[in-house]
Amino acid sequence: MTNDNYKVKLEYGVSAVVVLTGLFFVYQASTIGVSKEAVGPRTMPMALAVSLVLGGLWLALRAFRGKVGPLREGYGFLESNLKRISLVVGCGAVFVIMMVMFGYFVAIIVTYVTSLYAFGVRDRLKMICGGIIMAIVMQWLFMGIMRLNDPRGVLLDLRPYTNLISGD
Repeated sequence: MTNDNYKVKLEYGVSAVVVLTGLFFVYQASTIGVSKEAVGPRTMPMALAVSLVLGGLWLALRAFRGKVGPLREGYGFLESNLKRISLVVGCGAVFVIMMVMFGYFVAIIVTYVTSLYAFGVRDRLKMICGGIIMAIVMQWLFMGIMRLNDPRGVLLDLRPYTNLISGD
């Protein structure tokens, strides 16, 4: 496989992941209740989700037309290993599982810690404190400021506590 062919295939892969992520968020945004205002609580999440889908389709179109640019050193997975790739993909799976089971707040903390671990960080204090700070900031930003839907976890519903952060 030539390097140009490799980059085209990688761009198709990135495109597929972005489109699927966007479609997942389109579905999630569609669960947000509507209102009578012209710009309601569903507007921003849906706009971001649709933008992801359109961005992924744009990447696929660029790859189809061969407009991927020259291959630079360190690009893609040529210099990576299966263990690192598996850990990064696993972080995404962990986020989805944690989101469903325990809600957004716990999912952010656990995914932050697992992502740092995947990239070689081993300082537990930095990992856990960073995860908690990140979760508080994200909860405040997305649920407090942007008023996004905060789904309840199947096993544990922390919304009564996280609502203190988001102001509900």
